[in-house]
Amino acid sequence: MSVEFNKTRVINNISFLLKEFGKKIGELETEAGVSPGYLSRTAKDASAKPGIDFIIKAADALNVSVDTLLSTELSELTPTELYLISFLDKLKSDTLKGKLEWTIEKADALNNLPVYDEYTAEPWVEHDMFYYETYYEQIDGEVEKISRPLFKSNAFDTNTDIAGNCYSLRLKDNHFLYLMNVKKYIHLKSDVATCKEIWMYSQSSGKQYLCDNSSSSPIVRSVNELFEILDEYAKHPQIKQNIKSVIDAFMIDDFSITPTTNVEDDDLPF
Repeated sequence: MSVEFNKTRVINNISFLLKEFGKKIGELETEAGVSPGYLSRTAKDASAKPGIDFIIKAADALNVSVDTLLSTELSELTPTELYLISFLDKLKSDTLKGKLEWTIEKADALNNLPVYDEYTAEPWVEHDMFYYETYYEQIDGEVEKISRPLFKSNAFDTNTDIAGNCYSLRLKDNHFLYLMNVKKYIHLKSDVATCKEIWMYSQSSGKQYLCDNSSSSPIVRSVNELFEILDEYAKHPQIKQNIKSVIDAFMIDDFSITPTTNVEDDDLPF
């Protein structure tokens, strides 16, 4: 996304973040490789603009993306919005660097999740973000009990279908991040409203909504950009870290067998 450059916004954002982190301008200038007083001189000179190298290094030092530094009035954010934008910026950065192993979940598969009811007292759906709804329908003269999976969207409640790729990421302590791409049919399916929502899930606390792109909050831009990055990510081959380690070993002609733990006595060679 192109952003119209606004020198005042960039300098105000840098000043705001320096204050938030308790960091001095001189420290930032040293880290960015510019001379002392660079930021002050640039601010006072109407014809001067901070160089792109400086902006990139400043954004990295202040833990925000270049786009956030250029496009968002950070001082106008609530503490929660600033916290979430920093989180989304790291997700974007780490994804682009290939550091994260996202699971890609296709819309067709999610819209057709099975509801299991064999050998259980209650039906269940094998997905953290879905539950089931039971209703009765007359089929061939017989009334049958039917269970279907549902995702309860923050924006659309249960009137929701999956619109496109969704993504999940395993985080610390078995917490999972879910990026849900959903839609709602309006006026007998003649119109469709869409929304991209971000949730956290853990077995201990269940589902927790974080944010989406349906509001007027500045966080909307970050949500959209993260989905754009992941949609591009989904177009290319991905290799999980455990497979990379096997390939890396092969590339250096390492065919050794890694000793395993918890070997049963019967498996011992003596």
